[in-house]
Amino acid sequence: MSNIWCCGRASDGQLGIVGNGSVLELNHLNIKGVSGDNIRNICGGKRSTVVLTRDGLLYTAGQAEILGRPGDNTPPAIVPSLEVFTIKSVACGEDHTVAVTSSGAICTWGFNSQGQCGHPPPQFVQKPTLLRPLIGVKVIHVSCGARHTLALCEGAEVFSWGDNSFGQLGCNPDVKNCHTPTRVTVLDGVPITQISAGANHNGALTVSGLLFMWGSNSFGQLGLGDLMRRPTPRLVHLMLSHCIVSVCCGEHHTAVLTSKGAVFTWGDGNYGQLGHGNTNQQIVPRQVQELMGDKIDVISCGYNHTIAMTSSREIDDVTAKLYGWGSCSSGQLGVGRVVHSIPTPTIFTDIWTEADNFLCDIYCGGEQTFVRFSKQNRRLFNNTRSCDLSEEKFRSTLADLEELNDPTQLVSYTSQLFGNVANINSLFVPHNTPADLSEGSGIDMIRMRKAMSQLRAVKHPDYHKAMSEVLENNVMPHLPSNIVTLEQLRVFCVLPEFPTLYYPKDFVPQFSQAILELPEQHLKALRNWWSGYEVSYFEALISVFKKSIYRSLVNRLHDPVENTKRLKNMEKCLKVLALLNEINSSKEIVPYNVFYIHELTDQLDLEEDYRNWIEHREVVFCKYPFVYTAGAKAKLLKIDANQQMMKTVQSIAVNQFLNRGQISINPFLELKVRRDNLIMDTLRQIQEYKSRPYLLKKPLKVTFAGEEGYDAGGVKKELFLLLMKELLSPDYGMFTIDPESRFVWFSEFSFEHTSNYHLIGVLCGLAIYNSTIVDINFPPALYKKLLKKPVTLNDFAKLHPVQANTLRQLLAYKDPDLEKTMCLTFSVTRDFFGELEEVDIVPNGRSKSVTLENKHEYVRAYVDYYMNKVVEAQYEAFAHGFLYVAGGKVFEAFHAEELMHMVSGMQDFNFKDLESITEYQNGYHADHPVIKLFWEMFHEMDLATKKKFLIFLTGSDRIPIHGIHSIKIIIQKVKDNSRLPVAHTCFNVLDLPPYPNKEMMRDKILTAIMNTEGFGLV
Repeated sequence: MSNIWCCGRASDGQLGIVGNGSVLELNHLNIKGVSGDNIRNICGGKRSTVVLTRDGLLYTAGQAEILGRPGDNTPPAIVPSLEVFTIKSVACGEDHTVAVTSSGAICTWGFNSQGQCGHPPPQFVQKPTLLRPLIGVKVIHVSCGARHTLALCEGAEVFSWGDNSFGQLGCNPDVKNCHTPTRVTVLDGVPITQISAGANHNGALTVSGLLFMWGSNSFGQLGLGDLMRRPTPRLVHLMLSHCIVSVCCGEHHTAVLTSKGAVFTWGDGNYGQLGHGNTNQQIVPRQVQELMGDKIDVISCGYNHTIAMTSSREIDDVTAKLYGWGSCSSGQLGVGRVVHSIPTPTIFTDIWTEADNFLCDIYCGGEQTFVRFSKQNRRLFNNTRSCDLSEEKFRSTLADLEELNDPTQLVSYTSQLFGNVANINSLFVPHNTPADLSEGSGIDMIRMRKAMSQLRAVKHPDYHKAMSEVLENNVMPHLPSNIVTLEQLRVFCVLPEFPTLYYPKDFVPQFSQAILELPEQHLKALRNWWSGYEVSYFEALISVFKKSIYRSLVNRLHDPVENTKRLKNMEKCLKVLALLNEINSSKEIVPYNVFYIHELTDQLDLEEDYRNWIEHREVVFCKYPFVYTAGAKAKLLKIDANQQMMKTVQSIAVNQFLNRGQISINPFLELKVRRDNLIMDTLRQIQEYKSRPYLLKKPLKVTFAGEEGYDAGGVKKELFLLLMKELLSPDYGMFTIDPESRFVWFSEFSFEHTSNYHLIGVLCGLAIYNSTIVDINFPPALYKKLLKKPVTLNDFAKLHPVQANTLRQLLAYKDPDLEKTMCLTFSVTRDFFGELEEVDIVPNGRSKSVTLENKHEYVRAYVDYYMNKVVEAQYEAFAHGFLYVAGGKVFEAFHAEELMHMVSGMQDFNFKDLESITEYQNGYHADHPVIKLFWEMFHEMDLATKKKFLIFLTGSDRIPIHGIHSIKIIIQKVKDNSRLPVAHTCFNVLDLPPYPNKEMMRDKILTAIMNTEGFGLV
């Protein structure tokens, strides 16, 4: 006995029954020699039924002229001309049939009046005929409308042909019909996994459950909220919050199944085929309420009826249920009578509850229903394109193919997987990935990166060359620019890990160009995805573009045309790096120095790049300063300073010559100060330049009254060290020091005039402008403010860690009783010289309570108040003076921490490196006994004493941003053992007598560094 049951229209013999009429209840479908377990799929058109077996044979029944075989219309008989093929998929239109072979070829037959068989005229194709235009393209599934056909290929491309009266082909709307398969280009790169055709409309489902619809919309069957036809695929936005796993199109209605087992329908409801209890049309998706108590497993649509099946679970002893609704005019719902409409899901008569049989699958013809049973309790047919890559299978297949030592098979296998954009967009996406991709790509990044690592491990050299060609021919030219779904962007997350993206041929510039051409809203989504991945991926992403830039740097070309192309390719990569740097600046994913291209210093002329930048030439790295190391930026700052100083001196010289006919200028900005009156002498002299601020740009030269010494840098260093130590002291009243962080900040209660802050800003600017390190323990927040970057809670925490910790506890508080528990308002209490004063941090803040909803707003306002508002006058005066001297284009290129190190030097370094950079004179050398004794004694000092020695020798306990190797230290021999060591701070030279033992050396050096201050020449 056959295990296939059927009901519905049988007037043309579609159900294998002799005679006209309909079968009103489920009845056996008898196919000689074929059991129900061997049935793979059943489909039907208006006047025929096609049965596909598991072994790839095709049986047809119905009107004789469209069966594709000779003989009677009943019972179902094999199509002999197709026995040479193994058929994998089949679909029926109104009066035409399409079959897909195991090799992906297509055979069609039936009426061809609108080109629905894909062949040129005649109007009718009597027997199965190969569709030659698609030879070479592997088709895996087909679906037929009334007079048009859709084909889904292995690479996720969708082709269409036939009637286009309603735009159902998804291509040129001006073409009324098309006899040749045409690619639906709008869906290029979209990972389509399933297609379904209604009479004149279509649905296409993506790997993430996004649904595209197009064609006729006269009943709202596209689910887009209107009745306008769509000649190209459109995303059904109203289903974005659901993950769709199946789509079925009836004649003029659509049904979808979600991953949670819910059924939604829309379109024509004249026969109740929507299941909403009425016969109204529905222009937006609506859930079938009657099925909400069940988890639906399978759905199928006939012309005007819909059926749905729940799962059968043997373990739970749960029997599957079969629901049907809609038209029963031919008995297709199996209720035993003819009914115009059944608008509510109704359970079919449960005659299939036979022992050891399970309801396993359902199929709809035009006006028929078919039900399959099996003892195996599983579905045999799946019309979804396989796209999830098994990690274990991929690894083992690669290993097996590599053992064969034949790169051809390796390339064939991997190019099948990665040989087109749509495949790449679908391979690493788990089942039931959320359809809303605004917050994430849905890619299993761990699995993807493992797969790419396995590809990189393939050793055969010819393999990588061949895969590079696959990338060049099949992927890079098809990177998406016309984005219809965010799923198309996944390729931009996968390709950076692909081993042949930049070797042996560099495709990174082309890849960069595709990224830069993305529409702004889609580029924003891609940036959001990138920022959400793990740190190691983000670092690898940065590395891809850095490698390409370096490769272009070292491969300079003599051909001007090719060299111009090389420079433009570098700039494309630099622009993408700029996007990544922008992401990193806001999210702080990796340290800023990950963007450094260290080779730039060796491969690039910094002065030339600076000039090109100033002259606004193309492709200059100064436009992308984040790739420069801190040392390179410091060199640029010096170049810029020298240029500005030179212009200032030249300008003064020209003015003097024009006014007096002679030139007599001091090329230096000279400061002469007394040690007992440092601040007043310095501020007075700086004040004298208020009317001539351009003079501040001349090179600075400092002299201490009554002291010999040529200022080669050391005198300046000491002046700034002494000035800042006093000016920034809390005792002076202009600044405060946080007791926890030890950082200096502006005093909100200072009585000093803002002009003093301006003068201090000038002094600090002069220190940078003259490449002098000063000990200014400002927090990174100050440098962010100077760089016009917003100050955040993280910045506030570095300055005031205790208050910041309280704010973070507030943000972490989740209970809704926050307002009652905390009793906070948008105000703060300040201690104004012993009197407490409550101050609003926003307008009317004292009357605005802090709640769970506005706590983030409160924290932002709190930080803004203390870091900006309350010290606004002091900071603005300081910044004006500072930026007037040190500001400029190069200054803005610094990261806040780089600028902090530029100003005050770096404290973190290895003191052992001092020994390696030291030079010796006057008879000393590295192996001299006194020198060995000295370093032995030095390395035994504690850290504080070592720093004091460095101040004694160089004027600062910090090193320049270039690193310790940028310091030149000399130890020279002097004869008198009775003398203390003397430091020539201007030149970093130490006069060291040959002390006979370590104890004397330690005593003499400690005495010198603890008591000596000043500059002198021996």
